[in-house]
Amino acid sequence: MLPLPAHAQAAPPLTEAQTVEKVLQQTNVRSWIEGTINEAQSDVEEFSHWDNPTFSYALDAPHLRDQNATEQSYMISQSVDLSGRRELRQSAAKLRLQSATATTQSRLALFKAETRQRFFDVLHQQQRLQAINAWTQRLAELERIIRERTSAGDVSGYDLKRLQREYASATTQQQAEQAALRRSWEQLNALWENHDAADHEASVSGELLPAAPAALDRFLAELEQNPALQSLAQQKAALDLNAEAAERWKIPKFNLGVGAKTFDATNYSDTALLVNVDVPLPLWSQNNAERMRYHAQAQKADSEYRLAHQKTYGEIRGSWQELTGLLQAVQTFEQQGQAVSDELINIANISYQAGEIGIFELLDAYRERQTYDLDRLDLMHKARNASIELDRLTAAGITP
Repeated sequence: MLPLPAHAQAAPPLTEAQTVEKVLQQTNVRSWIEGTINEAQSDVEEFSHWDNPTFSYALDAPHLRDQNATEQSYMISQSVDLSGRRELRQSAAKLRLQSATATTQSRLALFKAETRQRFFDVLHQQQRLQAINAWTQRLAELERIIRERTSAGDVSGYDLKRLQREYASATTQQQAEQAALRRSWEQLNALWENHDAADHEASVSGELLPAAPAALDRFLAELEQNPALQSLAQQKAALDLNAEAAERWKIPKFNLGVGAKTFDATNYSDTALLVNVDVPLPLWSQNNAERMRYHAQAQKADSEYRLAHQKTYGEIRGSWQELTGLLQAVQTFEQQGQAVSDELINIANISYQAGEIGIFELLDAYRERQTYDLDRLDLMHKARNASIELDRLTAAGITP
């Protein structure tokens, strides 16, 4: 019989919580979160203060004129917005910051779900390999018994050869399961920051079968906490504020300048106050393009939110139905399958020893037990994936 792979013998095993923390706390994930938040924070900073004032200076020194007069002008100008547009855009930027925060939570929930799926892929393959190992051990024990009976002349040599052929098939399947387990490990290790430094000798531990979910109404009540929906809602609110700011075109932004003008001549000099006001007149354009753009973007964002809301609503209901159905299937399968499989093996052993059945019927009973063990693990794995998806869609999948 083939030996167990090294990472099936190593200790201590890696748990689900340790795996999720290891993946989510790595530098690349945290740097992405920080960069996303800082980018959105820069928009808030952009609208948190007035535009910088400008300083202008003008010199007029026409020496060809009488008295060699020189004129100089100094002025400081400041753009002034009395419409409240800057405050609205600052509020919109803060909403986009909240949207960016929700986006990082949504991305983390997705990354966490992917990590958990790969973790349980490893656990599933690990337990499948254990089931195959148990199957080969049963065949090895059966081979010993039949070899003794063949030597005693109780059964023909064909039975021993047929069993050896079955054992060879089992070891081939064992090799295939080992390869699948290594592949699952590599996929899990690929999520870690330093794949080459990952512990390839580790094993995992946990419950493949998930717990029963809470009531469906409770999950639906938490629908608004879905971070992807929260992000879309904040984007829509930010665009509404930008659209409101664009509607305030009747109070245009203007420039106000204050300064001094000096006049120096041979026998005369003077200084005067300068006041300059530049006000754009909305004659040919009433900010139509910006108004149309923000209203269109707000309309599109509202539609995206509604579509995502109804899609997520259906996905939660579907995942919940799938999970509860699979848990019921596992329970029914265990209640009706395990006892029957054990009984079939006992009956087959007794009947074979009594000469009532042949080697084919005996192996069929053993193969049925192997099929039961593998099908049960596959059902449990499907239920776990449904549980992970349900967690991702609700508040349970947000916090690592």
